[in-house]
Amino acid sequence: MTRAAPPLAVLGLALAGCAAAAPPPAELGGLWSAQPAGCIAGEGVRFRANAIEAVYAQDVVTLYAHPRYVVEPGAAFRVRIVYDLPEVADGEAGAQGVLVLERRPDGSIAPEGDERASAGAMHLVNDTATLLTLQPCGAHPWPEPLRGREA
Repeated sequence: MTRAAPPLAVLGLALAGCAAAAPPPAELGGLWSAQPAGCIAGEGVRFRANAIEAVYAQDVVTLYAHPRYVVEPGAAFRVRIVYDLPEVADGEAGAQGVLVLERRPDGSIAPEGDERASAGAMHLVNDTATLLTLQPCGAHPWPEPLRGREA
């Protein structure tokens, strides 16, 4: 015997699916790139409410779908991003990944604990997180000193 879902539960699920995605923190606004040449060319990464995107001259590619940004409390900027993993054949829908980006002293951001020379680092095939050591393009308060003081 099956039981019908209560109308309020169905309405709640429908509204949850229609809810607008929260924007990324203001600190992640604008274009970010791994190299100054990328900034000059207008190519890099944009953090959006519905996706984290790689921006190329003629194309935009979604790196992470439906990100949810949570800025973690503390002195330095640290944001936890929960995102939807792509569905794979015979895979389970609804899987999620987590990425943590931290501000570095030079004003760039990088995945938590991402030290390229780290012996313990493990990188997965097609892991785009290794591409997210980025500096802001254009004016940004992090890399610029505040009235002669270091930020």
